Amino acid sequence: MPKKIAIGLSGGIDSSVAAFLLKKKGYSLTAFTLKFFPQENKCCDLDSLYQAQRLCDKLNIPHYLLDAGELFKKEIIDYFINSYLKGLTPNPCAFCNRIIKFGLFFNKIKSFGIDFLASGHYAQVVRSGGRFLLKANKDSEKTQEYFLSLLCPDILSFLVFPLADYTKKDVINIAKEEKLLFKQRQESQDVCFVTDKSYSDFIENSINNHFSYSGAIKHINGKELARHSGIYKYTHGQRQGLGIGWKEPLYVLSIDSDSKEVTVGERNFLKKNIFAVHSLNLFIDQGEFFAKNQEGLKVKVRYNSPKLPCRIAESAEGLTVYLREGLEYAAPGQVAAFYLNGHVLGAGIIGK
Repeated sequence: MPKKIAIGLSGGIDSSVAAFLLKKKGYSLTAFTLKFFPQENKCCDLDSLYQAQRLCDKLNIPHYLLDAGELFKKEIIDYFINSYLKGLTPNPCAFCNRIIKFGLFFNKIKSFGIDFLASGHYAQVVRSGGRFLLKANKDSEKTQEYFLSLLCPDILSFLVFPLADYTKKDVINIAKEEKLLFKQRQESQDVCFVTDKSYSDFIENSINNHFSYSGAIKHINGKELARHSGIYKYTHGQRQGLGIGWKEPLYVLSIDSDSKEVTVGERNFLKKNIFAVHSLNLFIDQGEFFAKNQEGLKVKVRYNSPKLPCRIAESAEGLTVYLREGLEYAAPGQVAAFYLNGHVLGAGIIGK
């Protein structure tokens, strides 16, 4: 009897091709589209729902809408806003994967008697030493295991990633050849709920007291250079949009949510060799994880950043990361994912 698989179908090209590949292999497939109403976003607009339903009709698979609006607002949008108000740089995509796409969704499919959960993510789940770990997929430019590094460890054995051995170019070709897309659709972005506005405009329109977040912009030497109208308009490492005339380009070095001060400085002040990580999410035993800090351990602090060799030491709140070569900035609030031999051992949140 074919294994029963639920697939998260956003209506985009990746999940559409993933559904096609699973159906072609003969699996018993049920599609679910997450509905984030009333919040309009690129992941759940009318075009997306139209595409998802048309595809399910073409493949002859059942299709359901799953309302995630209330949880999405509380856990993802509010987290995004509150992070910027605290001077942090959030990663809503990683938290949405953990809480919504592989949290709420996974719990829902259990009531349908479904065995596995699939998605159009570019990643692999591999078995190593009796446990399941994440790994990059074939397309090194598109691989998304970094965004999945906060997933609950227990869920990995139930996940299916049909695009693990495909590149983005492969997926585009399959979609064209099989006529899987019925209407051209814009690729979704990391922050899907911020559509026509900038991040700062979105946050400013979501709070009542935005003037209370204004303060000074100071050089690292202590000199006040300007006043700003909200710390949520800045992120760590930012260079553009500071509005300050200086003899050298300036970058945001730190954001103090108590004093509302934004500290800037020249590029040489950006480099860090040490940073803290809290809220650890490990796919292996904690003792084993800390034993692997001598050879080959690497850390990735942004989706598009390289994996850097590092050492780690346990701390009261999580761990301290020691880089073997300097990093220009590790933004507080972002995800730090740890790799060994290409496998993701776990991740955590970068601290201030």
